[in-house]
Amino acid sequence: MSYDENISILPFEPDDLYRRRVSHFAHLDVHCDDIVMLGDSLINCCEWHELLGDTRIKNRGINGDTVEGVRYRTPTIMNCHPDKVFIMVGINDVSHNISPEDIARSIVSLIDYMHSLSPATRIYVHSLLPFDASYHYSSLAGKEEDVLIVNRVLQELSQQHRYTFIDMYSHFTAPSTQLLAAPYTTDGLHLTGSGYALWAQLLQPYIAE
Repeated sequence: MSYDENISILPFEPDDLYRRRVSHFAHLDVHCDDIVMLGDSLINCCEWHELLGDTRIKNRGINGDTVEGVRYRTPTIMNCHPDKVFIMVGINDVSHNISPEDIARSIVSLIDYMHSLSPATRIYVHSLLPFDASYHYSSLAGKEEDVLIVNRVLQELSQQHRYTFIDMYSHFTAPSTQLLAAPYTTDGLHLTGSGYALWAQLLQPYIAE
């Protein structure tokens, strides 16, 4: 697979929520020493600066966002040259029946694009989390292996494309399954306070470095 930051790989059609959030972000500043949490609802639904005890952390999550949705708003973030960007995106693409290879390809292309806009910014990419489609999310049913493929490709390409891969999947999976562990969710996809507490624990070394 080849990767070109100038090519949009996956379809993207912004909805009203996306437009509202983007218009809100336009009135907020990102500075060169800031840390940006970027992605979908898994990012949006957390008070990161409080949880991690760091006022530099800015939340740029949008519920329902996809890889191409993040790409669309990347310049407004990277042109500010933040210190670090942590990305969590891709599960909505899985639910939209995009192939895992194309999802991984799009994420890596996004990272290359981010590097082109702000070469000094350190980029961290979370693995996709497990899920349990038996709760509500029929659009994810049977796609557990897709998540594993996306994660494997992202891990394999991390050195070549100059980003740090953060394994979240293995910490959130119920024993002997491919499912999101029950203590960390109430709907099979989004996280409880305990889930975010674990996430914060896993992030602390990367925030501190």
